[in-house]
Amino acid sequence: MNKDKLIGFVVAMEKEAKLILDIAEIKEKIELSGKLIILGSIWQVDFVLIIAGIGKVNAGLSTQLLIDKFNPTTIINFGVAGGKEGSGLHAGDVVQVKEVCQYDFDLSELDDVNIGYMQDFNLTYYPVNVCNELSTIYPLVRCATGDRFTGKKIFLDIIHSLNAQIVDMECGAIAQVCYSNNQQLYVIKLISDVDGASDSIYLQYANNVKSICDKIPYALKSIAYFIANS
Repeated sequence: MNKDKLIGFVVAMEKEAKLILDIAEIKEKIELSGKLIILGSIWQVDFVLIIAGIGKVNAGLSTQLLIDKFNPTTIINFGVAGGKEGSGLHAGDVVQVKEVCQYDFDLSELDDVNIGYMQDFNLTYYPVNVCNELSTIYPLVRCATGDRFTGKKIFLDIIHSLNAQIVDMECGAIAQVCYSNNQQLYVIKLISDVDGASDSIYLQYANNVKSICDKIPYALKSIAYFIANS
């Protein structure tokens, strides 16, 4: 593998970050703009990882920080996401995001455009890089991002109307920043629950993320190997 390439990991929670930090060689820890940044190497590739915090502002700020300060070859976002009913996904599945929208960005009443439509970029879905060679193992999905944790029908209907298979609170902001910077982005998500699961079920996953997400490092290693050799 190629150590000349630097991977930038963006994760929301420390529990998610530990999935790879526990098996990585840690070289340095610093703090910038209130965010913990960890430099190290894993699978013979150097990385810089930032623990962003939950939500779109945290995710966008952290992604731009990595780009400005470290100029990574590739950014990878990973963590848990909710699956949508009818998607064929189940709790515990690992997927690749191929494109992502922000379902809580809504100018439809003002400009008669679709929910999620970004006029500055003339698009609703931001593209995300994928490894097609691994799509039979980690299927390709659309993600809808919003700054809300909810199973309310009004929001689930919006997400369904956008043909998204999963939902999270960070990916859309990360993709927007990467798109603006012409930055390569890969997104790997583990499905924690499906459509309207109770917060207690989600918390069961979040609190036990180390034990239930053992498939995440294998997926990330596969993607990292693909990136390093491309």
